[in-house]
Amino acid sequence: MKKNRLIGYCAIAATLFTACEDSPNVPDGPGMENSEYTVWVATENGSYLLTTDEIMKDTLLSPRNNQGIDITGFLPQARYAGYAYFFNGYYYMSNDGTRFSKLQINEKGDELVEVDNYAFPGYFYLGKVASQLSTTDEIVFTSTGASDPDPEKKVFEKDIYFMNTKDMTINKTLKAQIPTLDYTVYKPDGTVDPTILNVTSARISGGKAYFGLFYYTFDYKAVNQNAYVYICDYPSMENGHIMSDDRASYVAGHWQRENYSFLDDNNSLYILTRGKTDGTYALLRVNNGETEFDKSYLFDLKDYAVKGGDLAWLGEGKAYIRPYVIDVASKKIVANLNEMTGGDATTTINLIQDGNLYTAVKTPESKWFIYEYNIATNTVKKGAEIDPGVTQVYHINKLK
Repeated sequence: MKKNRLIGYCAIAATLFTACEDSPNVPDGPGMENSEYTVWVATENGSYLLTTDEIMKDTLLSPRNNQGIDITGFLPQARYAGYAYFFNGYYYMSNDGTRFSKLQINEKGDELVEVDNYAFPGYFYLGKVASQLSTTDEIVFTSTGASDPDPEKKVFEKDIYFMNTKDMTINKTLKAQIPTLDYTVYKPDGTVDPTILNVTSARISGGKAYFGLFYYTFDYKAVNQNAYVYICDYPSMENGHIMSDDRASYVAGHWQRENYSFLDDNNSLYILTRGKTDGTYALLRVNNGETEFDKSYLFDLKDYAVKGGDLAWLGEGKAYIRPYVIDVASKKIVANLNEMTGGDATTTINLIQDGNLYTAVKTPESKWFIYEYNIATNTVKKGAEIDPGVTQVYHINKLK
């Protein structure tokens, strides 16, 4: 693969967005070079990294008055935050369909700088990241793309990339051979449907690789209502087969960075499904060491307003499925962050550190705040306010 190295700087927008005209005045923020946290936000006109030394203090985070780093130049659309990953002080970001950039906030703290990049030879946007495998220097990930099925092998090939982040080189690439359906799908006119594969989650643990997936038709609808997970040996990628379960529905999610599954402390896999007809959710489990779904476990979430998003294992038997904290073993709701905060928890990628979950909440008055959820005490605390001109909060990250 051809690798291009470019050290560049993103263009800082000359005009600030008008959506914040009624926001309170914010003084220039001194000492951003000492910032420890970033909050990735979008406005009607762009995307910004808001920096702060403490996300739980009584302050206002705003893109205005030199408090926000304009990253719009790196992102054709705000939704591209879904193709970004934060790891060891750097942002790794897809931005033009082939280029994979490594970016860092500069020493002054007022600009995002590309320090290296890898140019894929073809279409590439960052897909799933196997973060539990990531080491000090290496990240393991997939792309959003899926190959056309091989008609002879009857498989979809899914690449897994192992990248050395020190020099942005690919250490190795493994291929998962995911079987096609064992029957033919037809369009309404009777012609054969070119069924496509959508991988919505990737997890690697205990010598096994798991890929949550669904097969979809030419018009991007699930072929059927079954939940599918492909499991194979790791790292050989051999002895693979499809696990199927028809008790809930097809697996939830999309191909970008957010994962719709998690591994618990026992390395059992939990995967979210989307409801058959009413759009509600359910949680299925594959026990560690097993190669089929656990038929004794189904957490039906139809009575709860689950929003999907990036699932996260919190520890102590609990997981976060926005906006709920759940006890996975007893299949009970432990906390509803919307009720506890009086708003709508909306962050795409949350921060989990020191036994706490940090997420952004939008109030009924259209104000934004960072909230801390303490896992041990099951309590919340309000932190920094975010400028009300913001339309979405994507990531909360700790820089150092």
